[in-house]
Amino acid sequence: MTLLIAEQDHYNDLKNALAHPAISYLPKTGIIHIGAHQGQEVEPYLAYGFKSIILIEANPQWYEFLAQKFGSDSRIRIFNYAICHRSGYVDLHIHTSRSGSTEPASVLPMKRFNEIVKTLHTPETIRVPAITLDELIERHQIERQDFNFLNVDIQGAELLAFEGAPKTLASLDAVITEVNLVELYEGAPLEADLVRFLRRSGFKKVNSVYHELYDEHSTFPAWGECLFVKENRLAADSA
Repeated sequence: MTLLIAEQDHYNDLKNALAHPAISYLPKTGIIHIGAHQGQEVEPYLAYGFKSIILIEANPQWYEFLAQKFGSDSRIRIFNYAICHRSGYVDLHIHTSRSGSTEPASVLPMKRFNEIVKTLHTPETIRVPAITLDELIERHQIERQDFNFLNVDIQGAELLAFEGAPKTLASLDAVITEVNLVELYEGAPLEADLVRFLRRSGFKKVNSVYHELYDEHSTFPAWGECLFVKENRLAADSA
């Protein structure tokens, strides 16, 4: 199923994924959210029955916000890293909207994004620690079996996160990921690239929601969120 929605809404986008029939039978054991920003999805995660939540945010400003808001909740662990294909340090470009929102921040420079949305700008770039998802789980002694869902929303850098997570992908039941339909960020893969990569890791795309941008010529779908489910879990459900 595919939906076209002009405006992004964290709650409804997540609902479209988590309420999908393809995952209705899956246990909501735990979810890892990469690119947590302000933690807008925490309330719906808990409402859908997730027992454990990991929030990972590269921007230290929003990491501190998350730590203050959710740090006392034993169900939630919070980490300040850029999740990448290698560990070390990376530049985080604080892409900023006219309203002051830094949600577009990414480890990738903008490409078409600020050509289309001309009010976007990048007032600063900061150096932040980077780590692969597999290494984070091992370093912090996280039990993989406690987390069967993954949500990745890191502004064009999703494939870098997947490339550093083969062990984690092998243990998951479902993945929700942001996808780009045009090259909003420099070097960002398009949806088809993510579909091919996740297919090789055993996942099938079962749902997508797309959002529109517009320029002086037209309105067009530019990015969205897709739900992938491990194929052997789909097969088990249909057997």
